[in-house]
Amino acid sequence: MDVVAVFVVNPMSGLYSYYNCSASASDCTVVLFDPARRAHEVSKAVALWDYGTQSFSVRCFPKQNLTLLALRAIIAWPLLMSLVVIFCFIIVCLVLKRMQAIEKDVAVMEKMDEDLKVAKVAAEAADKAKSNFLATVSHEIRTPMNGVIGMTNLLMGTDLTDQQLEYVKIAQASGNALIALINDVLDLSKIEAGRMELEAVPFNIRKEVDCVFHLFDETVQQKKLEMSMLVHNTVPTCVIGDPGRFRQILGNLIGNALKFTKEGSILVCVRVMDPNQGSSSDFTAINVDQNSPDTHSSQGLITETLSEVELEGLRLRGGSTAPRLSIQPGTEFNSREAVESWRKWNLKTSALNCKPPSHFTIIASVEDTGIGIPQHLEKRLFQPFSQANSSTSREHGGTGIGLSICEKLVKLMNGEITVTSNVGVGSVFEFFLPVKFHDALEGKPCCSKFPAGDKRLSGMHVVLVDNNLVRQEVTANYLQCLDIYVDLVEDMESTLELLRIKGTSLQAILVDLEGLSLASIADLTSTVRNMPSFKALPVLGLSLALPPLIEKELRDAGVSYMVKKPLRHSSLACVLLEAMNLTPTPATKRAVKVDDSKLLSDKRILVVDDNMVNRRVATSMLKKYGAIVSSVNGGAEAVDAVKNRKEDEKLDLIVMDIQMPEMDGWEATRRIRNWEVENCFICRTKNISWCRHHRLPIVAVTADVLKGTHTECINSGMDDYLTKPLDQKQLHSLLERFVGKDMFNSPEYEQF
Repeated sequence: MDVVAVFVVNPMSGLYSYYNCSASASDCTVVLFDPARRAHEVSKAVALWDYGTQSFSVRCFPKQNLTLLALRAIIAWPLLMSLVVIFCFIIVCLVLKRMQAIEKDVAVMEKMDEDLKVAKVAAEAADKAKSNFLATVSHEIRTPMNGVIGMTNLLMGTDLTDQQLEYVKIAQASGNALIALINDVLDLSKIEAGRMELEAVPFNIRKEVDCVFHLFDETVQQKKLEMSMLVHNTVPTCVIGDPGRFRQILGNLIGNALKFTKEGSILVCVRVMDPNQGSSSDFTAINVDQNSPDTHSSQGLITETLSEVELEGLRLRGGSTAPRLSIQPGTEFNSREAVESWRKWNLKTSALNCKPPSHFTIIASVEDTGIGIPQHLEKRLFQPFSQANSSTSREHGGTGIGLSICEKLVKLMNGEITVTSNVGVGSVFEFFLPVKFHDALEGKPCCSKFPAGDKRLSGMHVVLVDNNLVRQEVTANYLQCLDIYVDLVEDMESTLELLRIKGTSLQAILVDLEGLSLASIADLTSTVRNMPSFKALPVLGLSLALPPLIEKELRDAGVSYMVKKPLRHSSLACVLLEAMNLTPTPATKRAVKVDDSKLLSDKRILVVDDNMVNRRVATSMLKKYGAIVSSVNGGAEAVDAVKNRKEDEKLDLIVMDIQMPEMDGWEATRRIRNWEVENCFICRTKNISWCRHHRLPIVAVTADVLKGTHTECINSGMDDYLTKPLDQKQLHSLLERFVGKDMFNSPEYEQF
């Protein structure tokens, strides 16, 4: 039998609720033992007993009939199977539904993929159409501009009155401004399309900055601004990067500063970041004397702890650099402490060979005293065709594209550009460019001087008088680059004291006219002239263009020579040489100067262009060099002219346009090269594309400045190329390469 044991709850105890039993229940029990789970059944065999206040019962049940159980199972089986079938059906339905959803998703994904392919093709077609459009627009604008600028160039070479010459210069400047805008738009489109290619060639940073300065000489003199360059001595002479893009970035920033600066000055400051100095805890500044053998007599190494201003360098990207000097008086970086930190700072490298790391970052800043920019408008500066204020373009001109190109170029070169500005005070644009040290200069001093000075100035000893320490450091930097020792003083008393100490070792006094009053300068010069040892000591005044009356007063007061600002290495060297009674060496590009009118004497040149104005411009320019020039109207005529020339009238050079109807310049060049091979009894038996023995130089003249166009010119067999509009300097440089047989794609010729 089956046995069940239960605990019986006493109805009088009031504990029903504790055992989850209803008060109206006839029997409230708690099962203690029921392996067969039959406690719910009623048993006729029940045994009751009490244990204290507790009551228990044992109930007995006969075993169930197996037959009956089997019968119950047989009856329940169909129901169970029905449930299984229903369950499987539900599962199948869910699976089918999920498969349909997957098929639908796959169809959607396939459609999306197809749409993406279509969009990709459309984007590529749009990009190609954009490139073709820009190339076409560039060509169509440059072609008439070639006539405008070319003719003004030719007109300037004729006899003109002053008024006529002024009008011609204005017309030429306007044409150049339009060409510059076209170049900016093309650069922006190439960057956005990912087609801008960067060079990696050696270049001299100081030379590049100086070249950019020369572009703005006329504007600086017209606005009477002081524009200076300050390059730290640790900046290597030669680095590897893209000099053209460096000039473009710096030129845009300087042009922007000039545009918004009515008075004051502009300072370009170039520093180098030392990756070996990562924290202030282990940083030491190496003080190496760069100025005078006497002023700082200790040529050894002096190690000092960083000041607060020097810590500014450590906050830049975890590296270290000299503090940026500022032209704004009263600021943290226009103080004596900042200037001293600038002078002391050096690369944390071996002091014996001064060898810098292979990779480092150049920091260049352009600071101005212009109108400034509100902080909330600074982000708009780098957006294309956008300026900080809508009235800016009306008052100052410009398209708002230059800074956008700067930012994109800097990012393309893995650098960064920032701007800080105060309204009514000025702005500072600063960019960081990673560069590589030129391996060819390993072992040479990394702080080599600017190679612009005459060797006769090397070792010259001068004193520089200026009470503005930053301006004084700028001038001293120019002098040091000429390998001149400089003693720095700030007033007349210090100057006279230094003269008494140094004696006749000093060879000149340079006085910045903004650093001393006219009365102080007059007292200084008269005192110097009364000293027997210094009666003939040259006194040079540094200043922007002065009125003739004031300049006469200074000369009468004893100022021997005037050095006009903005300072340039070449002009400063010429005045110093003159002060030392030495004849300046004339700067010539060629060792032996050739008369330009005879540069192409007896050379026969063919000009090929379908535009009559362009033919006229090119023909007139080439005739100025003594060439015998003829012209034809297209590529087919050029091929016929080459084939039908008489032996005594053979051509020496072809100047050929690219985009011409019927036959373009590329196809005409290929046909000329094939004809040369066919008419050479040595080359015609060989499978070659051009002849080494009778190659006629062909120069492409193209208004399309895209790199692919230049590559196609070279691939078609051309020797060099010129970009429209024709520039006199560019043409002269090409003709020199032609005469020297050093053209861009000229092969080595074989004689027989």
